[in-house]
Amino acid sequence: MKKSSKLISIFSLLALSFGLFIFNSCSKEDITPKEGLIAQDLKSLTLNTGFTDDIIPIKADKWAVSYVKDALTGEILKDSMGNALKLESAGTVEIEEGWLTLGKTASNELKLTLQENFSDQPRNFVIGIQSSDRQDEISFSQSRGDEYELINKEIKEIEGSRKIYVSSEGCSSLTVRNDSDQEKNVETLEIFKDVKYSSEFSSNSYGAFDWINKKDASIFMDEVLIDDVSHWQGKVLYVKGKTFENYIKPGNSQTLSLKPHRSLSVRGEFTYLERSCNYTFTIKNKNSGHRFNVKGVWKQKVPLISHTIIE
Repeated sequence: MKKSSKLISIFSLLALSFGLFIFNSCSKEDITPKEGLIAQDLKSLTLNTGFTDDIIPIKADKWAVSYVKDALTGEILKDSMGNALKLESAGTVEIEEGWLTLGKTASNELKLTLQENFSDQPRNFVIGIQSSDRQDEISFSQSRGDEYELINKEIKEIEGSRKIYVSSEGCSSLTVRNDSDQEKNVETLEIFKDVKYSSEFSSNSYGAFDWINKKDASIFMDEVLIDDVSHWQGKVLYVKGKTFENYIKPGNSQTLSLKPHRSLSVRGEFTYLERSCNYTFTIKNKNSGHRFNVKGVWKQKVPLISHTIIE
């Protein structure tokens, strides 16, 4: 009986030791962290630029972008259709505001296009990556570039848009007098005091009017040629919508010779030119070198020839 008891005790101890070994082995395996889906140096990115078709490898055969969210508020961002932005299969998806596009490459990598952030506030967002048993995130903080420059312009007048016509728009009438005993020159330029050049830019491009330096928002545009003669050239304000410039400049003068003790009524008319042009501007972030295009339409109205009419 004593031998049997000892044998049972030995077997019990062996079984307990083996059980503890198995338990410890399982516990160690359970707490071993799984490999991340994103390389450590790509998990948190701080930028002051945009980029085009940057590639981020994903460490999984099958994966999806499960969400894109605002890093500060946690708000889930939407795609161009108004749904929560996700990428599950081949193709691309674009964020509702147009500043981020996601896609999958033929090599099963994540492809990102990120537009410039023109706000004075950083753009902070998180992209969630999900595989069958793992989840990971990429965090972005994107600030505005310090300076942008216009490096190329393509301006093409739209065929058939040019129109030249005579109008009294901006013109007025005036009665001038000479009460003296001698003939003298009287000023009549006032009849054109409301005549103006106009310029109007429109564009659907992302950030079309946000990149320019607000302290100097003027741009040289193509001159107006009629029979190879320049009738206008110079700068215009590059802003959304219509801007105006006075035809009369400081120091301009226009006079008529008026005999003694006479009065005269005059009025004005102008020959105007209107035209529309398609434009493409190439802009560069001077810090990063990132380039992007802005496309739109520029409409222009130019006073060409003044007409002083004596009534």
